[in-house]
Amino acid sequence: MAKERKIKCDCGEFLIDKLIKFGDFETEAMVCPKCNFITLTKEQAEKYAKLKQLHQIIDAERRIIRIGNSMGFILPDRLQDFGAKIGKKIKTEALSEKSFKVELVG
Repeated sequence: MAKERKIKCDCGEFLIDKLIKFGDFETEAMVCPKCNFITLTKEQAEKYAKLKQLHQIIDAERRIIRIGNSMGFILPDRLQDFGAKIGKKIKTEALSEKSFKVELVG
């Protein structure tokens, strides 16, 4: 197995892997514990780009529609690139009185 590579900051400290608020969402990044310098590895940058693309697709106001005797809302077709497909199972979870989370299962 390959050894984990350590990255040294210009201030002399080694960068640590940390979850940070970057723009409108959280992502993994390499952060210096001394001077708070932030950078992304190639893999982290690829994940960030995909997450940013997902936010551009999904972040919008939507209307609740009637589907038979139920309620629903429409999701953009481009979400198929992220695993959302007709018939795919989802899990919903209440977060507060006015918000809930929708998570793709499997």
